[in-house]
Amino acid sequence: MASMIAGAVSALLWLGAIFCLPSAFRGRRRLLFWSLAVFALTMTLQTDIVFDTLDAALGGVNVTYFAFHVTAIIAVTLLNELVLTATSVRPSERRIKPTAALFPATVIVLQAVLFFGSDWRLLPDIVFLDRWDYTLYAATTWVALAYFSVTVAAACLADRRRQSRRLTRLSLGFVILGCGGVLLYAAVSLANAVMANLNHNSDFATWSRGIYFASLLIAPVSLAIGLGLTAVVDGLASAQRTLRVRVLLWRLAPLWERLLAESPELSLDRHGSRIGLVLARGAEARLYRRYVEVRDCLLLYPQGISQSDQAVLDAAERHTAPSRPERHLPADPLAEALPVTRSEPQRLTNR
Repeated sequence: MASMIAGAVSALLWLGAIFCLPSAFRGRRRLLFWSLAVFALTMTLQTDIVFDTLDAALGGVNVTYFAFHVTAIIAVTLLNELVLTATSVRPSERRIKPTAALFPATVIVLQAVLFFGSDWRLLPDIVFLDRWDYTLYAATTWVALAYFSVTVAAACLADRRRQSRRLTRLSLGFVILGCGGVLLYAAVSLANAVMANLNHNSDFATWSRGIYFASLLIAPVSLAIGLGLTAVVDGLASAQRTLRVRVLLWRLAPLWERLLAESPELSLDRHGSRIGLVLARGAEARLYRRYVEVRDCLLLYPQGISQSDQAVLDAAERHTAPSRPERHLPADPLAEALPVTRSEPQRLTNR
């Protein structure tokens, strides 16, 4: 069950990372992309098939267990920096300080010493060992998770009050819930490990197993939704807009070719195949350029066009029209008494 949950969460995170990949190539949302990718890798390592296959390839000495702890610490560190950057006054001007990597780097080095310098790492099953050296090793991850969950939740809670977009507020709410699950998981795990060392007859299942597995369910699912929701929704909206632009380019091409063939001096765009219109970069700028050229041609050389061509031209105009800021009229009693109407745009041609 836990492996299936980890697989579903990792799939959602990889989906969010894929949607962020184009923006990362353009220099935007790189921190979000790496946060999603490392978090997805951490959850992928939790699935039985990936864990067993990778561990067998590495010699079957539980090195994958160590890699999971390392990626978990890196994931929460990136998440912390992501939230601090997003909640800063000027996110674009904030730079990640080199000292931000000091704490996670120290924890990872300490884990490497404790893991590779012990003998329990060679045991077939190293989960919930009642040994103080193992408890110290695991506690480094639990303390790091608890620390970053508190800082991330506090930053998200403070920023949530300032957000007006409902989707952003919902995403931050899921992140806060996930941080609560992480903190609960770390506290329960640390308490059980200490009790197991103090009393070897301590039964983990008697009081905290339900809380433990509930936190394992709540934390990754909530964090995955919180981190990936905005990226997936914005990615789908961007993909839908890109598809609409390319469809309009395809539909506008016959009219543009027919009109500009008689007036080539009005065209700055180059002729090409229809497939090239769909696959070429800069489709939105090209749509605007072709729309302007068709409009100019119809203004200079008025002629009739079909209703379908007029509909495509109207759709291109609506899509390429820049958003106009609201006008603030002067405080004139006469102007306030008169209704302000917006005239219909004049048709370029007769249908």
